[in-house]
Amino acid sequence: MIPRLRPTAAVLVCAAAACISPALAQTMKPGLWENTSKTTSQNPQIAEAMAEMQKQLASMTPEQRKAMGQIGGQAGAPQFDMNADGSATIKLCITQKMLDDAGGNFLGPQDGNCTHKKSPLLGGTQSFSFTCKNPPASGQGKVSFQGGTSYTSTMTMSSSAAGQQDTMLLEGRGKWLGANCGGLKPIDGKPPGAR
Repeated sequence: MIPRLRPTAAVLVCAAAACISPALAQTMKPGLWENTSKTTSQNPQIAEAMAEMQKQLASMTPEQRKAMGQIGGQAGAPQFDMNADGSATIKLCITQKMLDDAGGNFLGPQDGNCTHKKSPLLGGTQSFSFTCKNPPASGQGKVSFQGGTSYTSTMTMSSSAAGQQDTMLLEGRGKWLGANCGGLKPIDGKPPGAR
């Protein structure tokens, strides 16, 4: 990968994960999910870097874009596909236990670092907001479910994690591909080193 693109790729991958996480609610079916998300930034420098990355992605072969999204480099690990339009697509194995454990609390634990709120699920749509202390970040958005087999989400996030203030818009969509995850392993939601 082009060295200059590494930080931008990291931003896109993290943003993709953030847009995917609202999908972990009790309205989902367990199994194999395909999730696609795209991030845009109001920070001119980050927006320029994202535009440059999009140009680079457009000139790469599908195999080169796929190689950019390797996570962990091991069999069964999730993999992002970096798309030519700057979006990222990932396939995830979601188990019933993960859905039960989440209990609809798809923004993670209220752990002292992050606090969040969510509205009741009305007509298949739920709004949410969050605030985190370290790194400083806050956001709000909504996720709309179409049955248990697809969703769309939008989130606006403000952060100063990179040393300068930025506001990003994250847009995502997901679809259920089936009950069988094949060789793809479920994601362990614990941070590295935690057991």
